[in-house]
Amino acid sequence: MKPCKILLITSMTILVVSSVATAGDFGWTRNFNIQAKAAPLEFRARLAARFDLSDMQVIALRNIFASPADAYIMLRLGEMQGMLKTLSKEQGIEAIQKYRSNKCKGWDILAESLGVEPGSKEFLALKRDHDLHGGNNLDQVTYSGYDLGRDISLK
Repeated sequence: MKPCKILLITSMTILVVSSVATAGDFGWTRNFNIQAKAAPLEFRARLAARFDLSDMQVIALRNIFASPADAYIMLRLGEMQGMLKTLSKEQGIEAIQKYRSNKCKGWDILAESLGVEPGSKEFLALKRDHDLHGGNNLDQVTYSGYDLGRDISLK
């Protein structure tokens, strides 16, 4: 009985520690989704302006992806890949299929399947925060000096 108890406690400890360790990666998505759902028109306008999309394209993206954060992340991955502006219909469909088949495996695997290096500076910055900030984001973090090797400062 005692070995089972030790095994259970050890397993629970590993589970809790791994959950806390991964919480920082894309931890911003929860508040991002809350804000997008609270002010959908403002969110659509910011997303359209950020990625030079029409309102109809943003609505279509919102209907394709599971959450506003997922739509944003996929747009950023397309931007990192360097093909967002020249994306063909076939490439878009392929990206959506990869999203649907790899999302449950994690963003690192999905990014890699789309041709984005999961260890790149851009991807690591995306894991920590987004750049679609509005005026009322309380947990907004500035990473402006990230690529220059400077310290990261909180707003």
